Amino acid sequence: MAPASTSSPYTWLRWLVFGLILGALGTGYVQLAEKDILSISERQLSPLETRHLSLAEATAEDLRPDFRESVSAPLKKLAPHRTDGLIQPLSPWLAAWMLDPDHPKESLAYITWFRTGLTASCLILLGLACMRFFALPATLLVVTLTGFHGWAETLSHFTGATLFQLFFLLTWLGCVYGLQRNSLWVYGAVGVFGGLAYLSQDRILPLLVTFILVTSLRAFWGWLSAHWRLGEGTTLWLRDNHPFGLILLVAAFCAVSGPRLTEAHQKFGDAAFQYVDHIRWLDTPAEGEAWIEAHPDRSSLKKVPALERPTARLYFQSHASEQVQDRLLSGLGRVMTQWQGHGGEALAVLLVLLIVTVLACWCSTPRACHAGERLHPETATAVIFVVAATAAYLIIAAWDSALVEIRYLHALTGPLALSLLWGYESVLRRARRRGAGPMLTGGYQAVLWVLLGATWFQIWQTHPEALPSLP
Repeated sequence: MAPASTSSPYTWLRWLVFGLILGALGTGYVQLAEKDILSISERQLSPLETRHLSLAEATAEDLRPDFRESVSAPLKKLAPHRTDGLIQPLSPWLAAWMLDPDHPKESLAYITWFRTGLTASCLILLGLACMRFFALPATLLVVTLTGFHGWAETLSHFTGATLFQLFFLLTWLGCVYGLQRNSLWVYGAVGVFGGLAYLSQDRILPLLVTFILVTSLRAFWGWLSAHWRLGEGTTLWLRDNHPFGLILLVAAFCAVSGPRLTEAHQKFGDAAFQYVDHIRWLDTPAEGEAWIEAHPDRSSLKKVPALERPTARLYFQSHASEQVQDRLLSGLGRVMTQWQGHGGEALAVLLVLLIVTVLACWCSTPRACHAGERLHPETATAVIFVVAATAAYLIIAAWDSALVEIRYLHALTGPLALSLLWGYESVLRRARRRGAGPMLTGGYQAVLWVLLGATWFQIWQTHPEALPSLP
């Protein structure tokens, strides 16, 4: 935990160690990107990456507007809007500004360097923000897990996953903050970041739906407390802001993603159309690929009888409950396998550490006497949100893993690490105010340093070139 003084030798030493280690991590991150760039230039692009490149080439035409016949139409085309039902428009739109059709491989390398610089800059800002509130090993652990087990996993793939993970983290932080203090601008920020994440990949919708449900539940509880005097206590969460906040959230989301929604409605007859929403109710990847190829546009989709469209109702009617259970269990196994060696172990340790610390503080420290010794009044809703959002993504990924890749699940690594350590720091800070001994703080930092060293060693085993400057 950061000391109160900003000029003590310990503070300067703390920032010096942070700067040195962050510089070493940055060097490894860049060298890992160099390896990814080399792999892109030497290998064949996957079918999904090929579609991404084709969409970027088509988007490049929109960036050369012709105002001789109209003004509004070329301006509308300048916004990211093109989609083929699998690829969202933001990443191809950014790539189109840097794309050279005569030298596509060199363009891909340049685009990868852009994404590397963007994520490295965001990691520095994330580390600086965490250093104001977290202990040094906690800050370094957040940066390491987010950078190497989250964003770095996407650099070698020419998709929108890098942008999605960045905006997913910002949306997650906005949601957690909005559950503590729901100012109207927070709803707007969640809508904007959620819209940008949606333009990168469509996987942001479960997070937004969870936020809306949890905040609505919180507003209902506030209404009950106000009318039945249930002893809600002091809080900065205002239920009167919630209806207007939801309107602002939806308006901001639609303002950002509106061009894409309009394009999808014209092309497929459904503003929110995504092939994944249909093929997830099939059984094999081959069936999914065949269905996509057979229905490339609005006219082909209209020809499909309503009773023959892949839907949840049709799937559950045609499959036994044992088949559904087996698919979910097999999918959960694939999810755990994917997270193994990629931050899953560190998140599990952090979760156990947080639970043990909460129980230890509850049993070994005196009861809170004032607000400064109690947890934040909205802790319960934040915990419900984190648990519900994580469970939703795990279940959806487990189900979809039978047909599509679920690499997007790594977007949870950084937000979960940040949320768990945020919770731990909050508990520890209040425990110290209630008379907890220094052993609790020292033990916490010791465990984090051990976990951080184990994480670095794990990264070094997987990517030997990623941590050349660390011992």
